[in-house]
Amino acid sequence: MAVIRGASSGIGMAFARKLAAHHDLVLIAGRKDRLEVLAARLVSEFGTSVTVHPADLTRGKDLEIVARGIAAEDDLALLVNNAGFGTNALFWNAEMEGREQMHRLHVMATVRLIHIALKKMVQRNAGGIINVASVSAFVRTAENTSYSATKSWITSFTEGLCLELNSVQSAVKVQALCPGFTHSDFTTICTLIEGDSRDLHSG
Repeated sequence: MAVIRGASSGIGMAFARKLAAHHDLVLIAGRKDRLEVLAARLVSEFGTSVTVHPADLTRGKDLEIVARGIAAEDDLALLVNNAGFGTNALFWNAEMEGREQMHRLHVMATVRLIHIALKKMVQRNAGGIINVASVSAFVRTAENTSYSATKSWITSFTEGLCLELNSVQSAVKVQALCPGFTHSDFTTICTLIEGDSRDLHSG
């Protein structure tokens, strides 16, 4: 079973298509209509089992529902933390709610789901986690302070997890994917309001 956050478009959708040939899937994103269309296509093309979870993981209730679902998956093989959004604004001019949503989605949702996934994977001594960060984790630019900071956190957190897994000689693997500019819905969403971008991802 592979669980993919931000699966309704862009990088998340590409992961879903690549993994569908060999894994049953759980697809998570905010847009139910897109998830259902993607699920139908993957079932038709690959004959795989696909479960969709429409959820806004900046909301505690939605995050808890998804967390309980992952905890119930006894055959979890892969967790892809891809969901994210970004905006262009000077930090002090940006709405605070948007900054808090970004940190909840990029950081706290990632912490919550990885904690659950690793407990299961380490016990079985099998599985993997891919955290989609960005080249922005290493390059600072004006008007992207929160985005770059959260992506830096993702890479640092992933490196720490890797050291911990290695310290106990676990076969579980974690990695941070750091794409550059990627053509997806994310590349147009920055011109829209922040609330429409919560299940998208950039590089």
